[in-house]
Amino acid sequence: MSKYQVNTRVGEQEWQLINQARNYKFICDTVEKNAGPNPVEYLTGAVNSCIAMSAAMIIKSHKLDVKDFQVKTTTITEDLGHGKSDVAAMKIRISFESSMSNEEKEKFLDHVLHVSTVYQTVQKEVMMDVKLA
Repeated sequence: MSKYQVNTRVGEQEWQLINQARNYKFICDTVEKNAGPNPVEYLTGAVNSCIAMSAAMIIKSHKLDVKDFQVKTTTITEDLGHGKSDVAAMKIRISFESSMSNEEKEKFLDHVLHVSTVYQTVQKEVMMDVKLA
């Protein structure tokens, strides 16, 4: 079991949030103010990062022929009215170079998704469309 802590405070600029994870600070902002990613972009980045880190670990531990692993995601929100929205879907496209067969690539991707903590957590609530690009 691991434990993570991120502390967030409201910044001096309107809508800016200052987050701190260990010794790292990062700003969260609105698209209009543009001082940093917004919360949905951070969520998308967390999913992408976890998938890519899981892939990198599998590639290294199994010494696989995989190069240039990339995750590109479009996240769609749904306006629920009264200033409320919801993450409705994530369209995830994964590409990489490899001499693997298509069947081996799909099996590798299934393994990556299976061990990806953030992906596994979010996919329980958000419709995920994952395909090899």
